[in-house]
Amino acid sequence: MIGPSISLQNVNLQYGENQILHAISHEFAAGQCHVVMGPNGGGKTSLLRSILGLTPFTGNINIHWADRKGKVGYVPQKAVFESSLPLTVMDFILLNQSRTPLFWSRWRNLSKQRGFALEQLDRVGMAERADRRMGQLSGGEQQRVLFAQALLDNPDLLVLDEPTTGMDELGVRYLESLILDLVSEGKTLLAVHHDVSAVRRLGANVHVVNRQLIDSGPVEDVLTPEKVERLFNHYSTKVSDDMFKQGKAA
Repeated sequence: MIGPSISLQNVNLQYGENQILHAISHEFAAGQCHVVMGPNGGGKTSLLRSILGLTPFTGNINIHWADRKGKVGYVPQKAVFESSLPLTVMDFILLNQSRTPLFWSRWRNLSKQRGFALEQLDRVGMAERADRRMGQLSGGEQQRVLFAQALLDNPDLLVLDEPTTGMDELGVRYLESLILDLVSEGKTLLAVHHDVSAVRRLGANVHVVNRQLIDSGPVEDVLTPEKVERLFNHYSTKVSDDMFKQGKAA
């Protein structure tokens, strides 16, 4: 099953007097990788949360499925786990897989679930850490586990909010390879990302948002060296230093 397309018509989002998103009308094509970029505070995460129905907005957002409604996976920017909490990586995955307390599961079924959970952890390079406590992992390792958790239902639409936050180079490469595999399977991926070089490697469609939709198109057309500074400084007095430096170095 191919992933859905997503259409937005005159989408606005406002908190009090603060206009977060303004008059965005756009379509994200089905079965492709789409990366939302832009300066800090430009509304990127708010756009994703609006598409997921997690925050109120005005206008219309529609997810168009090819034949039947598919499944949606979501990886938040980060999660916080107490280091003292006796919740292992495997426990976390099994809880999300079964949706029932672990001690309610029959051992036979739990064994099957463990095998499937290990497969997903292996896809993000975390199978060998299955017995580690979630709170003892680095932020980047936790992100990789969250990614594995999002794959449990084999989603047709996967929404990622800064999926490589806190990751080392190995973790970034694992996720890039996995994203390419998922797109090759016909899934639709929508991600907020800040790393210009990483987005270029993905060969994604890039959509630059800073309250409004500033630019959109293939990565080679949008993230040209001469356009990066202008795009990420549009309608903003403060630009992300990391974004600016990466663009200048391109």
